[in-house]
Amino acid sequence: MLRTQFGITFIIICLIIGLIPMTVYSMPSGTNSKIITENDNGKVISIKNGDTFYLRLNASPGAGYLWKPDLSNGLSLLETNYHLPEHMKQNESHLYGGITVQEFKIKAVMQGNQQVRGIYKKSWEKETGKEQKFSLNVEVV
Repeated sequence: MLRTQFGITFIIICLIIGLIPMTVYSMPSGTNSKIITENDNGKVISIKNGDTFYLRLNASPGAGYLWKPDLSNGLSLLETNYHLPEHMKQNESHLYGGITVQEFKIKAVMQGNQQVRGIYKKSWEKETGKEQKFSLNVEVV
């Protein structure tokens, strides 16, 4: 009986520890950082040179679908992280292999008009022109 309780306690502790990285990456660390989502597709944003912003796009990595970003020379990709969508965090119930948020931390490194483009596809498949695409114009001042 004691051995069973210890095993259950050990499993619960492991699950909690496993969720820590997801919690750490769920929010951007900078308070002045902009968060860009799929709703901003085709829009223009303005940021200062040296500032960062977060691009958050829904992905399905369990099915092989990921966003591949393409940044102009004045933007630098600092990090790529994955976490649960906000509505799934609130409900605390989800299916593994479902929708995940693919988050890109991007820094402006040169003034001028910059672009972020992305294509959503399986990395091993060739482009057909029918893939979902994302674009963002970034004015760096």
